[in-house]
Amino acid sequence: MWRSALLVYAITLCACSSLNGNVKYPMPSERYIDVHGSIDDSLTYKLQVQYVTTNRSDACTNYNILAGLRVSQTMAFDYYPQINDGKHNLHVPLKELDPATECRWEPTVIMLCVGDTGTEPSTCSSVFSLRGAHANQSPVNMVCAASNFCFRTPRTLYTEAIDVFNTQYAVNITREPQ
Repeated sequence: MWRSALLVYAITLCACSSLNGNVKYPMPSERYIDVHGSIDDSLTYKLQVQYVTTNRSDACTNYNILAGLRVSQTMAFDYYPQINDGKHNLHVPLKELDPATECRWEPTVIMLCVGDTGTEPSTCSSVFSLRGAHANQSPVNMVCAASNFCFRTPRTLYTEAIDVFNTQYAVNITREPQ
């Protein structure tokens, strides 16, 4: 009996977790940002673009049991920079998923994930919000603690809001003094 219940639960979980309307866009660099700047020699990073569905239909959302409501489906894409002599640069496509599908996938936030040089970056902090407003003060200066969690400096500043695309943004990444 418990095997049957487990099987039904697994099938339900898989069905509720599927990513609908997830179609790769043929020209992901049609909309992009280029990121460049300085980076501490002891650090490496990746930028992670998080996409969400904007259609609130049942087919484009998942039921969150803990919250008791339907939430947007999400998907993330990772991009790794070129790093040489304390400088980095990275091209970040912002149209990996076709926005003209039923679920209308849109990028919403770009995360800066940092790690020690030679390791996979895994500690992520938001660096850019793609919320339809523009409040960017370039360069963006990120200071990373020993845990590799990064903060904007001064710390009274939070995630940069951008809505200007197909351009460059300066992001400097340093290690917090010990």
